[in-house]
Order: sequence, then structure tokens, then C-alpha cells
Amino acid sequence: MNLILFVLRLLAGLGTPGAAILAAGALFGFMHPLLDALNHVQPFLLAGTLTGCLMILPLFQGRPLKWPILAAGLAGLFASALIVVPEQLGTRTPSGEVFDGRQAIKVMSHNLFGQNYDMARMARVIDKENPDIVALQEYADEQQAGLHERIVGDYPFFSRCAGRKRSYIALYSKTPFTLVPGTRCAQNPALENNPAARLVARFADRDGTAFYLVTTHLNWPVQIRPLERNDLDWGEKITAMTARKQGEWTELTGTIRSLDGPVVLVGDFNSTSWSYSLRNFVQQAGLTRYSRGLLTYPKLFYIRGWRETPAILPIDHFMANGKVQVLGVRRGEKTGSDHLPIYARFVVRRPFLNPDVDN
Repeated sequence: MNLILFVLRLLAGLGTPGAAILAAGALFGFMHPLLDALNHVQPFLLAGTLTGCLMILPLFQGRPLKWPILAAGLAGLFASALIVVPEQLGTRTPSGEVFDGRQAIKVMSHNLFGQNYDMARMARVIDKENPDIVALQEYADEQQAGLHERIVGDYPFFSRCAGRKRSYIALYSKTPFTLVPGTRCAQNPALENNPAARLVARFADRDGTAFYLVTTHLNWPVQIRPLERNDLDWGEKITAMTARKQGEWTELTGTIRSLDGPVVLVGDFNSTSWSYSLRNFVQQAGLTRYSRGLLTYPKLFYIRGWRETPAILPIDHFMANGKVQVLGVRRGEKTGSDHLPIYARFVVRRPFLNPDVDN
């Protein structure tokens, strides 16, 4: 029993202030992208500091270290809550199907997961939800082989990028669209370091309104490989660890700002809603993020096989600029992927009717 208590005290005594330090680092993530990366594990920081505080009370009863460790844990809990709670309790988009007498456009965005081969199930979900536009990520050759023929009859207009993991994206639509400048697919699919792909499509809806829909699949915020490079000093290695994702934010901002008109942006951003980098991108691109508090990942985790888990990270997003009226955004049912799909309904605001499109 004494050994068990010793181990528990050691875990709580070191783990609680350790989690608190990480939570404080995440709170100051605006200072450096590496600190901001801690905001991608906020559920663990919040749970860790809370659990630590609860353990300290009985385990360190009557011991002099009780109050300093508890104070550190409470400070970390407060820092984590400052980031997580406002996002999860934020205002949700109202639900609706019609606005100003017009029927909403329904978009589905979903990361299929490169090891999900049950495309018959995926096709059933699409048929049930009946979106007007489907944006897919991790739509590799195996997924296309199983899904394309099942849905192309209802979605005859489509485009797909192929390459490496972040390059497999696609758009399917019931109505025609045109790819415009800003679209980027892998120039050489054999290269491992191809940048994240994006499809920039110009649509016209059933009322003659025109809008742009952009979909992409960005990388995770931190790379480990720069640490292995002998040609860089330590300062350069630290910078290089986050340079790829920061470059993607910059490029995507430029693409969005170059589009003159209503813009919708969907995809897997591999960036949680608690990230300063994501918030900065949204502001600089002139968008509003409507996917507030939608926990979409991971629905599967590998522990001697793929096992279902609760989604705890919000990394799939829907955004739009002020020329779009959003009527609702929600998560969908599980599909066999390690992500949940998201669905959004919107209309283009009337002042932005496109005079070049017949009504």
C-alpha cells in the first residue's frame, strides 16, 4: 500500500504542475507556433489539470507541498479553460432550410480516411444526406475505385487531385462548376513533399447567384523531420518545424483574398478551433468560422486494430465570408472513417447576385 501511495503521489506531484506548465504555454501560444501547437491537445491538458487537482487533495493531505502543487494545478486548469470553454459554449449557427424565400445549398465535407475501404457505406450516407456539393479529403485511388461509380450518377460534375496524403481531395456536385486560379494539385505525384492541394471552384446556384467554394487538406502544425537535418542549427530547426504549416496558412489566405465575391471554405485543416494560428487565418482571410465546437476527430484509434473512440478534436471546419448567409452547420453520423463529416447549409446574399448568370 505504501508503494502504491508513493507512486500516486509521484505521478500527481509531477504530473499536475507539468500539465499546468503545458496549459500555460498553450495560453501564450500567440507568441510562437510551437507553443500554439499545445492547443491541439487541450482536451488532455484540461482533463490532466482537473484530475491532478482532484488527486492532490487526498494524496497530499497534511503535507507541506499540497498547496503549492494545488495552486499550480488550478492555474493550469484556469489557463486551459480560458481557451476551451468559450469555444465550446460559443453561439451556434441557427438552423434553417430557406432564407429570403430561397432554398439553401447543402455542402458535405468529409475526410474519408485512407484506410477506410467501406465505400458502399459511404455512398449510403451521401444518399441519405443528399447534399448538393460533396467535398472529400483523403480520397485516394482505393476510395475513388469504391465510391465514384456509386455516386457519379447523382453527382455528374466532379474534379479530383491526386498525389500524396494531403493531395487526395475531390469535389462532386449536382450542378456544374469551373475550377479557377488558386487551384493546386500535385505537379508530380511521385514526390513526397508535395504541398497541400486545394480546389477553388466557381459555382452558380439555382437562383443564378455565383459563389466560390474552396476545399483543402492541410498538414499538422509541427514537423519532426527538421530535427534530423544536419544542415540546420537549432534555431533554424525550431523554425523549420512549424514553417510548412505557417506557409500553408499564408498561401491559403492569399487565395481566399484573391476571390472577388461570396466565398465558402471547407476541409480538414488539421488545426483545432483553440489554435491561435487558425483564428489568425480566419481574421486575415476575412472569413467567419461557423463550425464552432464541432468535435470531429478521432473516431478511430489504433490499439491492436482500429477501435472506435469518441471524437475530441475540432479539426474539420466550415467558413464563409460576409457575402454568404449560413443557415446551419452540424456533425454527421459515423461512416467508418476516423473523422465525422460536417454538413452546412447556406445561401448567397441577394446584393451579390451575379449579373453574368441567367436567372
